[in-house]
Amino acid sequence: MSVFQTLACLLNQHQPVRRDVTWDGRNYVGVCRQCETPIERRGRRRWRKRNGTA
Repeated sequence: MSVFQTLACLLNQHQPVRRDVTWDGRNYVGVCRQCETPIERRGRRRWRKRNGTA
């Protein structure tokens, strides 16, 4: 894990594993490629930690 990406994850700015992103009926969801946290897309290039799990 790079230092820059660690800081980004701590600031809730994640990057998804693109091939594993799916549509759950409401949002695009996936897993962060660095910290493996469940994330969802909040806008163009804006991925944030998921509040709940479905």
